[in-house]
Amino acid sequence: MSYITRTGNLTETPTLRTGENGPYTYARVAVSDRIRQEDGSYDDGPTVFYDVAVGGSQATNLVEAAERSGNIRITFSGRYRVTEFRGEQGTRIQHEVRADEVSVSLRGQSVTVERTGRSDERETDTY
Repeated sequence: MSYITRTGNLTETPTLRTGENGPYTYARVAVSDRIRQEDGSYDDGPTVFYDVAVGGSQATNLVEAAERSGNIRITFSGRYRVTEFRGEQGTRIQHEVRADEVSVSLRGQSVTVERTGRSDERETDTY
């Protein structure tokens, strides 16, 4: 498993769930890279979809932000795994991230930040 940091758009508002270790969610994030062409221009590359697992207060805050603002742009970092599935429909590739960090991107959107009561909050994986 490797580590990745990417920025993209939520494809839909994630659903907050509660497990034995607290709140968690799975966010689907679409990422398109800009690819430089030989003539110096840029085109959009293919869209890659990431299934991002988020736990604890980050999960709660992500779901609340998406419910308030809709399709928001986020940055996520975490352990990354690619799984290939082969079936009758052909080959499908799944990009999975267990997020250590999730934040709202400031590109093209504004945010309001409210500090929680605990500034030294350390969480473990809860998903």
